[in-house]
Amino acid sequence: MQREYNDSCSRTRLGRWGVAFVATLALTTTGCDSLLDVENPNNVIQSDLEDASSVNALVNGALALAADAIGDLNVSTTALSDEVYHTGSQNWAAELVVGSITNPEGRSNEVFNELAEARWMADEAIGTAEEFAAELTVPSDLARANLISGMVYMTIADNMEDFTFSNRTEVAPPIGESNMQSVYDIALDRLTTAESEAAAVGATSIVLASRALQARTHWAKALWPKLNPPGSAPADPLIDNAQANALAEQVLSSIPEPDWTYDLGFSSSSQSNPMGSWIINRREFQVSTVYVRLNVSGREVEAVTLLDPVEGIPDPTLESTIFTFLEQGLYPQLTVVSAREMHLILAEADLAAGDDAAAMGHLNDVRALRGVAAYDPATNSDTSLMELLQHERQVNLFFQPTRRIWDQYRFDVDSPFWAPGSDATRNGQLFIIGQDESVSNCYILGTCS
Repeated sequence: MQREYNDSCSRTRLGRWGVAFVATLALTTTGCDSLLDVENPNNVIQSDLEDASSVNALVNGALALAADAIGDLNVSTTALSDEVYHTGSQNWAAELVVGSITNPEGRSNEVFNELAEARWMADEAIGTAEEFAAELTVPSDLARANLISGMVYMTIADNMEDFTFSNRTEVAPPIGESNMQSVYDIALDRLTTAESEAAAVGATSIVLASRALQARTHWAKALWPKLNPPGSAPADPLIDNAQANALAEQVLSSIPEPDWTYDLGFSSSSQSNPMGSWIINRREFQVSTVYVRLNVSGREVEAVTLLDPVEGIPDPTLESTIFTFLEQGLYPQLTVVSAREMHLILAEADLAAGDDAAAMGHLNDVRALRGVAAYDPATNSDTSLMELLQHERQVNLFFQPTRRIWDQYRFDVDSPFWAPGSDATRNGQLFIIGQDESVSNCYILGTCS
């Protein structure tokens, strides 16, 4: 997505999603000159997009906004967790690191706006793809649109205390904090549709990604009531959800390679990853000393210090993840879901069910994928299976959206940077509806006629 694109007429007619669409169109579409065959190519109105030839670019635009929103949100959740800490000058960054998340004019504002835009764009892509389903130039576009939408809805449910699902000028009321768990149901509806549509056109990679995201969504939906309303860590933090488990098994039985991942990719020909921009390029954040040793300037990683509990060495997976990330500049890929997470979902379910042998098997499957020695309780008696599960989640899901902060909340692990009594110490606090929406939505203001 070309950040320099800033045509005011396009913003007025299409909203920010239109800017993302037109920019993505310019980068990715060939043979579609008729779509921009207007007096002013920058002046594209809604009717110009209502054509089968627009669908692929519209879906790509939805993906661009979703990747940007999830990447930018990931900056925020890693800062709120113990994964990074603030080394720059942004006030919102300093707030997050100390555990402050409920300032409507702070990071919640940006998080809400970007997720709202991505959600609307993805749903618009579904509607247009459905309208022209018989004429799609790329048969998998309807499945892709549903996959993107499901991923965005899952992200909203994972990260927001409340949300409004407006449609441009049609304002909607907040659905209410107690109803946010239902957003996972919308995500699951989109993802199951993506799976069936992808299967119908033979798009096996989309089938696999949709199943993995369904497993992750069922798992998160089961965790949600343990941490809502926010307050204290649950006495029973483990998740054993039959639907998540069955889907995880399906994924592991059909992956093309043992260490499969579903990633959001970034490149110089599309857009940068906000994680790369904020952490690597702008140096507003640095990997925290919970995980690494920094040089004397405090701005460069010298070595990983978090030890593998079995081998007692700096954790090799964490070393690979961190140093590979730091070498990627503006364009590190972002893993959304993986085979490793499927094993971890199953290991946790087995542990919750009291089947220690099966839990150990899945944890050792993950350890084999990352090339470290298997755990043996006879020789590693100082590490429990619960501790091993937490460690494997900590290093295998490092820098993945919302994973670490949810684990800190449910396992009652404070960040050393959180201020006493801060929002994050309430174990479950997520982002709130931001200031822009709060001062413009008549349902929030109480002024709707």
